[in-house]
Amino acid sequence: MVTAMGELVWKAPEINDIEWIRKLTESSRSIGSDTSYVNIFLLRHKYDIEICFYKTFLLRRYNGKAGRAGYGYPIGNGDIREALKILEKDALSRGEKLMFCLLDERQKEIIEKEYSGMMSFESYAGNSDYIYNQQELALLKGNKYHKKKNHVSRFERKFSDFRLELIDEINKYDAVNVAKMWYMERMDKSTMQKSAEFAAISESVEYFDKLNLSGAILYVNENPVAMTMASAINGKACDIHFEKAIGGYADNGAYAAINQKFARCLDEYEYINREEDIGIEGLRKAKMSYHPVILLKKYTGIKI
Repeated sequence: MVTAMGELVWKAPEINDIEWIRKLTESSRSIGSDTSYVNIFLLRHKYDIEICFYKTFLLRRYNGKAGRAGYGYPIGNGDIREALKILEKDALSRGEKLMFCLLDERQKEIIEKEYSGMMSFESYAGNSDYIYNQQELALLKGNKYHKKKNHVSRFERKFSDFRLELIDEINKYDAVNVAKMWYMERMDKSTMQKSAEFAAISESVEYFDKLNLSGAILYVNENPVAMTMASAINGKACDIHFEKAIGGYADNGAYAAINQKFARCLDEYEYINREEDIGIEGLRKAKMSYHPVILLKKYTGIKI
């Protein structure tokens, strides 16, 4: 919204905003995880995200929480120059330098051209999205996936009574229970309750249908041992928001098993975005081991 004085009116995303946000994000050319309407909603507290509808655009602002600050690239169809100018005006009204975050290469080039010689850019490897070919994750063909196929086979041999269920209204709280057990293996209850990710998982189950989420749970002997959740970014790509496996099941191939088996359920998409590694070396190695076809670099841009 814009006031009569031409000022943008910002607000935190609410569940009732999901439909109009989704229409704009799903029409976007971007396959970055930051343009997922689900992430914009679920991560609003973690990153202090605010949104504004301006003409035909979704505008986003990250207010510096958890190290993420600046405006997101405007999402929508219309005069991008006008959208950038209104953000520049908003920054000026705050007494701040114009700053953008999470720009992909195409978005960076557009802003660089618009502000020729006036923008300074930098990137942080931990923000890069790992994007995979859906068929490769589903089939695990070839020598490069030999270890992954072995992990899946080990899980299937050791836990022959496993089954995969897609998440629905009946079993969705089993997904939360897997996450809860995963956290309890690593931290005490009070720390878990303060976790932004655990809060997002709990909220995703609460709004599972409204967020148009999909997901799966691996059961062994009727016990839930692994879970995953995803949503569409647009018609080309989906985003994996959460993936957890617990205890000895994780040690014996549960991650590889749920990764492959759920990827088979996502055959309407060309790409699967498994998000960033946030600078954690173990995550980086795990994500690289699945051979991303795109490592989507993200930039921060500041007007100088």
